[in-house]
Amino acid sequence: MPALGLGHPPQDVRLALGHPLRDQLVDRARHDLALPGFEKAPADLVGSAARDHGPEATRSLASLGVVPGSQIKGCALALVAVVAVLALAGCGGGGATAATSTSSVNSAVTQAHHAKRAAAARRTVPALIPPPGAPARSVQVPVLTYHRVAPLSAVGITDLKVDPANFVAELAAIDSAGYHTISQAQLFEALYKGAPLPPKPIIISVDDGYVDDVTRILPALERFHMVATFFVITGRMTEPGFLSAAQIRRLDAAGMDVGDHTAHHVDLRVLTPSELQMETAGSRQVLEHVLGHPVYFFAYPFGAYNDNVVAAVKGAGFTMAYTTAGGTTESTSAPLTMPRIHVGRAETPSGVLSLLGGA
Repeated sequence: MPALGLGHPPQDVRLALGHPLRDQLVDRARHDLALPGFEKAPADLVGSAARDHGPEATRSLASLGVVPGSQIKGCALALVAVVAVLALAGCGGGGATAATSTSSVNSAVTQAHHAKRAAAARRTVPALIPPPGAPARSVQVPVLTYHRVAPLSAVGITDLKVDPANFVAELAAIDSAGYHTISQAQLFEALYKGAPLPPKPIIISVDDGYVDDVTRILPALERFHMVATFFVITGRMTEPGFLSAAQIRRLDAAGMDVGDHTAHHVDLRVLTPSELQMETAGSRQVLEHVLGHPVYFFAYPFGAYNDNVVAAVKGAGFTMAYTTAGGTTESTSAPLTMPRIHVGRAETPSGVLSLLGGA
């Protein structure tokens, strides 16, 4: 029987395990792991098996085969198959080995439930597509822009790092002054459908996708029952200090908006047409794969754009895009060049209120 081909992801997989737990594992795989993201190269799996469980596990892996036409999610079942092999390889032995195997299977099932709950937590977002013939309309919604909430260090652009305690104080001042944070969907509905907004509406946006977003900014927002929009750089999800795909999904599951900030944070004006497409449409595709739903909002790196860049952003499917130009008026006449207000390190809580138009 041919060895299991664990591609990215494999399309058709079955378990060739002569053990009573096989059907249970397959059923749980169908039920609990019917979602993307469980991908592992064959060499990595076999190597892990040999290292952690000895040659018997490696030989057992070779007993897995491919059946054309299977409707089971390949990568999910492959994960269960590997767990089953590793768990069952020593099942003919003593009680301690059997207990360990059962524990491994139970652990896999528990992890499957956690993964399923995480997938279920992903939001279904409304389609933010302007209706044809929408009337011209504008609203006063200040959009604050943060980058990092972190202690001052000797490297980097210090003005982009707001002190954590000061950030909390700024949110407290915003809350006490009666401002209400809104989502991108609320802004869209107000602009294109005339939907009402809460009193003193504002948007808080955070650029670049640093890990501060989940370690400091998200807890502070949740403390004050606020929402924000996080613009992430999709090409940095595996770099130290930046959000991973799982952390981006965590923001989304917490009710935050996640928008695109290109793949590599470059000046879009100097790119070739193919490079520009990769940084806009390509980056949007990556982010939508991470989140599992469409993404409609974008922020220009450095706030830099020209007519070609705006056309590429529109062609990529974004319907709302933000610059770094100051201002508080958002309008259907310029939905792809909307203004924002930078909040720097030197800003005080009262200063933030002044940026918003006063207490």
